[in-house]
Amino acid sequence: MSLDASSYFDHLRAYISDDYVIDNGSTGYLTLTEKYFREGETKKSTRRVTLPFNGKAFAIKLDGRKEALFHFLDDNGKQWSKRCDFIIFQSHRRCINAYLIEFKTKSLDASSIIDQLKSGAHWCASLRKIINHYTGDDRSIRVRKFVFTENENPAAYLDPAGQYLARDPSIRHYHYDQLAGLTLDTLENTSVRTV
Repeated sequence: MSLDASSYFDHLRAYISDDYVIDNGSTGYLTLTEKYFREGETKKSTRRVTLPFNGKAFAIKLDGRKEALFHFLDDNGKQWSKRCDFIIFQSHRRCINAYLIEFKTKSLDASSIIDQLKSGAHWCASLRKIINHYTGDDRSIRVRKFVFTENENPAAYLDPAGQYLARDPSIRHYHYDQLAGLTLDTLENTSVRTV
């Protein structure tokens, strides 16, 4: 049964395990947090990105988990063992949006970024199909892909406009400094895939 966006969002949130949810959006903004090693340091630093939003939203952390992504499938070196760092689900303007986000420090190795974000899109499509098979609840999800970095010279990896990865123009690049003052709704990415 096709539900309106707000109802489907509520069902989607109810079906996803609380173990994955890192921010339920109750404050009107989402905070994504990642621990990482800075170049030349032995102690981990913490990266935080805060994004206000309209409508309803919640964030999950997909990467950094030890267990298999799909518990019934072998995860060792398989395509589904790759994961993007975060997925934000949002219900706004009669749409369900999924923002796939990969945090990087300086590296812009396109092959790993592409694989991780592609895997996130497949995970969203799989989640939607599983929920539909078991519950009958259905609604299309609009997926956008992003990579956030602190790379000061990313031009070699980006398109001529300096916004999208040259090897995959569906992935929008932002330097962490560019995110100040942006909201989830103002993150630009003209490439939208519907799953």
